[in-house]
Amino acid sequence: MRFGRVEGVVVPIEEAGETRLRLTVHLETGSRLEVVREETVRPLRPLRSAEDLAWHADQLTQETIGVDLAELGWEAIGVEQPPAREPGELARSASYAVRNLS
Repeated sequence: MRFGRVEGVVVPIEEAGETRLRLTVHLETGSRLEVVREETVRPLRPLRSAEDLAWHADQLTQETIGVDLAELGWEAIGVEQPPAREPGELARSASYAVRNLS
């Protein structure tokens, strides 16, 4: 059994006259840090505040765990809320503890 931690960040970017989100989700297992998802996505709801960006980071990270990482045998077993965001910091998800039984 292996254990790890998954977190995601989003950065708003302008692309083709629209605001999109650059998503990066990484999995940390011991001394290894691996990017498991990196893509530009359309927002799921309007981006009106920093809280909307953090919401997107969290929702998209949960989706990555439930779809992409689940296909590799990973499952979420706990969650730790992110610390309060300071101005200028990247919008990030909660930190998810995961395990792999294979």
